[in-house]
Amino acid sequence: MAIFSDLKNKFSWAYIKDRFAKNSIFINKIDVRPIHRKSQDIQNWRNALSAAEGVYQQRYQLYYLYEDITIDGFLAAAIEKRIRKITNAPLVCRKGGKVVEEVQALLKTSAWENFLREAMNAKFYGHSLIEPRWKGPGQEKESATILINRRHVKPRFGIVTQNEYDTEGLDYTKPPYAGNVIEVGTPEDLGLLLKCCPYVIYKRGNFGDWVEFAEVFGMPLRWATYRNEQSRAILEEALSKAGSAGYVVAPEDAKIDFLSSQGSQGNDIFKSLREALNEEISITILGNTMTTTEAKQSGYAQSKTHENEQAEIHADDRSFILRLISEKVTDFLAKLGYPVEGAEWAFNDEESLTLKDKLDIALKVSQQVPVGKSYWYETFGIPVPKENDLPDPKPEDDPKIKKKKESSGSEKKKPLNKPN
Repeated sequence: MAIFSDLKNKFSWAYIKDRFAKNSIFINKIDVRPIHRKSQDIQNWRNALSAAEGVYQQRYQLYYLYEDITIDGFLAAAIEKRIRKITNAPLVCRKGGKVVEEVQALLKTSAWENFLREAMNAKFYGHSLIEPRWKGPGQEKESATILINRRHVKPRFGIVTQNEYDTEGLDYTKPPYAGNVIEVGTPEDLGLLLKCCPYVIYKRGNFGDWVEFAEVFGMPLRWATYRNEQSRAILEEALSKAGSAGYVVAPEDAKIDFLSSQGSQGNDIFKSLREALNEEISITILGNTMTTTEAKQSGYAQSKTHENEQAEIHADDRSFILRLISEKVTDFLAKLGYPVEGAEWAFNDEESLTLKDKLDIALKVSQQVPVGKSYWYETFGIPVPKENDLPDPKPEDDPKIKKKKESSGSEKKKPLNKPN
């Protein structure tokens, strides 16, 4: 009992709050419950939507549903694809044309990556209330980014509630909380996951039916007949021990027919429905289908169009992050002592280019203007050759041979006789 009590204390919410969020202004004031998981259907989605849009903006049922559907591998991969485009893109802060090194040190921490991730999650969940516990310049303390549990946040009223179902709480739009949190998203937005819920729910039902179909029609049915009860008992015992395939033990004069669509559509109908639902999820999150799944009938022009559509979405995500940093994060960093007044933020696309991309660009540029030799060595990591490493010149490139040929050629030339 003592061991169980120690484990219970160790994994309690109070322990987690004390271990990971000692200095948080909100975490110690809310009571977070474990995620409530249950079988989901379209009616649950409608009920959760009605509660979220209601007068008191009770979003916790909808967020329970969101946590449940994001287990879907295809949806999770599509979301992660958009987030990685931001977290993997190098950000740079410049002031007066020079990089602000203090800020760049912060941008390399996991706390900053978590901030970008939760900022992007606001597009999928509708809202993120973030409490940055970042260190100032020269400080040795560890930085952290804390997400206030969305089930306890009522953006319409600007409050954080102690219990997820409460209607009153702490006003995070006023001091002393306003200067310690960064709000991302709009009060009424419920996120892109709202539109994905029906597709994931239908896909789960489709998989369940598909599994049942495979169990019934995937293995051959064994048919056995008997004349008396003694032979019936022997047949049943033998068939029950001869594998898991279905079997029927019937009298000799019995007749049974299995009517199914296996001959016309059968297995294909479940596969087609799964593909259609995945396409809808991909369109909702990424704006296209062909950058995540292989199209059966498509051409280069169509695939290029889908790629351009996704590029526009990623460009919009970048603009979204840059606006957020400019409008809210810069002032927050200034309060921590970072020299960011008048600084400019941008994504450093050059650092995110692959060597192949850089080579293609360099080759095209070299056709228009000269490119220095040092660029090729430094950019592509090619060691500068030493004098004894240089290959012997070809005969036609040897300056001595070339000079000799030129002189011999001039001797052979005879002056033209001018007419009298």
